[in-house]
Amino acid sequence: MLFHGRPGIGKLHLAEVLAQSLLCENRLQTGLACGACPACGWFAAGNHPDYRLVQPEALAPDDVDADAGEADAEDKKKSSKQIKIEQIRALSDFLNVGAHRGGNRVVLIHPAERMNPGSANALLKSLEEPSSGLIFLLVSHQPRRLLATVRSRCHALPLALPPREVSLRWLQGQGGATTAAGLAFAGNAPLEAALLQDEEAETRRRLFDLLGQASTSALSLADYCQRLAPGPVVDWMLKWTYDLIALASSGKARYNIDREKTLSQLVRTMPTLKLLRFYSALASMKAISEHPLNARLFFDDLFITYKEIA
Repeated sequence: MLFHGRPGIGKLHLAEVLAQSLLCENRLQTGLACGACPACGWFAAGNHPDYRLVQPEALAPDDVDADAGEADAEDKKKSSKQIKIEQIRALSDFLNVGAHRGGNRVVLIHPAERMNPGSANALLKSLEEPSSGLIFLLVSHQPRRLLATVRSRCHALPLALPPREVSLRWLQGQGGATTAAGLAFAGNAPLEAALLQDEEAETRRRLFDLLGQASTSALSLADYCQRLAPGPVVDWMLKWTYDLIALASSGKARYNIDREKTLSQLVRTMPTLKLLRFYSALASMKAISEHPLNARLFFDDLFITYKEIA
């Protein structure tokens, strides 16, 4: 089964709930896991013998000891963001040996589009001829990046954004302070909105305050961002620029709904064609933002280009 949809809507959680219910030895009438049997206890502890979670090393729980050396911490930072062929091959014994508890066996792969061609091809044979009781759950943010042969062997379940009101109620129930504006900036994805409730949100707000002042120079913007990770800044600028383009055409912001007045004033002097070109340039910058050769030069280039149209 292939769960797919935009990030931040709970696909992984849904797949994990299904995985636990498939392994539960005393399922409720609703089909959900009981939460009390030995299998549920093992699943909660992360050591069920009939369950495997395959994900990039970079997404694995951070087990670097607080007293570990800088080299260990640096190794963690350099962990692969791909699902390697070795990780799929390591499933061999699990796939070829029967269930320890005599029930189902479950393999959850997340995010599935992180499989490189080698690992995806290594998985194909198991997808084509799964043994009895073996269930694969794939979770993907970008299913089109999966090999077509992998997609064709999965039952696809597209997952949409929950209604805005439902997301807001859920966020409020988590004890957070997420507002309608915070949810909008997250593209109405509730889990992403919850993650934005940290000091990064204050950093972003300060950057947008600077962007909202027409007198702010490119140098000042680059100075402010030079200690920040380029990736998130490019994401913020993509949303900022998207809203400028939206206001120029439809008169309504999508992400920065709390700054619509400021954006409306700024866009009056910005040629729409140049905004579109800048948005395209940002999309290209996104590809190199994770590993820029020089972060300061990266930000200089970004904001000089922006101020040429602002």
